[in-house]
Amino acid sequence: MKFLKTKKTISALAVRRGIFLLLVLLWSWMSQRHVFAQNLPVHPGARPKRVLMLFGDAKDSAGILTLEQAVRAELQKDATHRLEFFSESLDVTHFADEQHIAEFKHFLRSRYNETNLDLVVAFPIQRNYRTAGELPDELFPKVPVVFVSINEMEIPFEISKLGVTGIVQRHDLSGTLNLIRKLQPNTRRIVVLGGHSEVDRATLAEIQGVAKSLEGMQFEYWTNRPALELPPAVSQLPPDTVLLLSSIQRDVAGQRFYLSEFIKTLAPKANVPIYVLASASIGSGALGGAVVNLEELGHRTGQLAKRVLAGANPESVPIEVQTTGTPMFDWRELRRWHINENLLPAGSVVLYRPDTLWGQHRQVILISFGVFLAQALTITGLLAQRRQRRRAEEKILTQRTELAHLTRVSTVGQMTSALTHELNQPLGAILRNTDTAEILLQKAAPDLHELRAILADIRKDDERAGRVIDRMRSLLKRRNLELRPLVLTDVLTETLALAAPDAQRRLVVLNLKTTDELPLVRGDRVHLQQVLLNLILNGMDAMAGIAKAQRQLLIQATVAADGGAEVAVSDAGTGFPADNCDRLFKPFYTTKPDGMGMGLAISKTIMEAHGGKIWAAKNPSTNGATFTFYLPAYPGNV
Repeated sequence: MKFLKTKKTISALAVRRGIFLLLVLLWSWMSQRHVFAQNLPVHPGARPKRVLMLFGDAKDSAGILTLEQAVRAELQKDATHRLEFFSESLDVTHFADEQHIAEFKHFLRSRYNETNLDLVVAFPIQRNYRTAGELPDELFPKVPVVFVSINEMEIPFEISKLGVTGIVQRHDLSGTLNLIRKLQPNTRRIVVLGGHSEVDRATLAEIQGVAKSLEGMQFEYWTNRPALELPPAVSQLPPDTVLLLSSIQRDVAGQRFYLSEFIKTLAPKANVPIYVLASASIGSGALGGAVVNLEELGHRTGQLAKRVLAGANPESVPIEVQTTGTPMFDWRELRRWHINENLLPAGSVVLYRPDTLWGQHRQVILISFGVFLAQALTITGLLAQRRQRRRAEEKILTQRTELAHLTRVSTVGQMTSALTHELNQPLGAILRNTDTAEILLQKAAPDLHELRAILADIRKDDERAGRVIDRMRSLLKRRNLELRPLVLTDVLTETLALAAPDAQRRLVVLNLKTTDELPLVRGDRVHLQQVLLNLILNGMDAMAGIAKAQRQLLIQATVAADGGAEVAVSDAGTGFPADNCDRLFKPFYTTKPDGMGMGLAISKTIMEAHGGKIWAAKNPSTNGATFTFYLPAYPGNV
């Protein structure tokens, strides 16, 4: 039993350790899902670095906001100084006249004259380089400038001499045209929509240059139509046609546009897909293209700004010119035009895909799965532990049954001489009656009445011997515990009949006292006889050394307080020390010189299997001991 408890403890400890390790791994994995850049210690007493974000266009477009946020995030990452950001917009889209620009200069000069700026980040985006070169040089000649621009215009030579560096992002025109041929190989006609501003014309010129290298593709340039006339026109294009939206800052009529707003009016009417050059245009109805990734461009601009802010001379940092585009598409438009996603190149970004349950609740699902997995491991461990415990209990039960059987055999062995004497009496009587019957049969006229009497005696003695043998066979038979309703008085009577020959041999008087009110009990007849027989034999052993006249063994059955039954076996023997009460029922503990110390331990096990109990006490009136066992009443009997 100690081994089983130790094994159970080890199994439970292993399960708890497994759950703990699983939760630690889950916490570590979830922590890595939200990795933030760890800021280096910021010097609280140092003067903050002041950065002016200067915009050539209005800041209310989604593309410019995305770009600005990416730049700010990169500047703040690993910052060793506190940063203060200022933001101003020239908004040349709506106010391009020189008077407005002059007023804007005056405003900036008066506002930031005493500010001690450390860096100007200029966002000309799809404009000329005025806000990156001339404007900062006139207002803040000693402040370094980093700019970012998306256009096809040539970089003025003078700008690199003004303490300015930056990034010029070109459109990946070849990448977009190649995407068209890959995704829609039946395309034979590309209609290019463009504007009339300086930037618009530069972009159209680049498209025309790339178009010359494409064979089997017809290009049409719709640049001389007012933008308001385009929606009806794009609704009647042939099926082998696509639209390529170039830069449109201002149309032929002088109307100014935000490209994303223009696409919203164009896309519902178009009967062919619309390809674009910038990520800000995706989401309003355009299919996509090899576009300028504004978020990635903002991070690169922020990294360049950090170098300059840390002390690098802008004039020694070459202006970066890049033409790389990111394949980016609107999932809704892919479905609208029946374009298979498997055709998209590797590394493509698909936006506006509907969130699945996994996408919406990934963290909750993962945590729930982790908890479920922990519970499953716990349950599996407990089930395995339960299975091991059941096997151990079955093994113990088998061993207990075997041991109980061996104990019964040993008990019968102790009673052998008395049993032999009890069997010899009926067998001897049978032999004598048989001899007498043979003598009577030798007479010429045998007395039939006498013969009948002799046969009756033989039958009676045979039945007597048969009952003795049946009782012995029941005790010697190997059997499992079978709980059935029993009349306790019958069990007591049969057990005393078994013990009677040995009691006569030892000159012990067995007294049985019962009451008619004893309830039915639920038990195994043979196992209960074994318990009672063990107590009777122990009592007779305890009285072996006292006077023959005092050898009285009382077996008394009474009704317990809860309606069950109690059977007490009291002897007048030598008793036992008072401090040994609890040890009497321990395995291998005995007070007899030749005892095994298993009888009372097995009796206790049998009583516990019956839902009862057994205990010992010293007799108050004699030096002997009283052993009592309790059995609950059979259900429905009370």
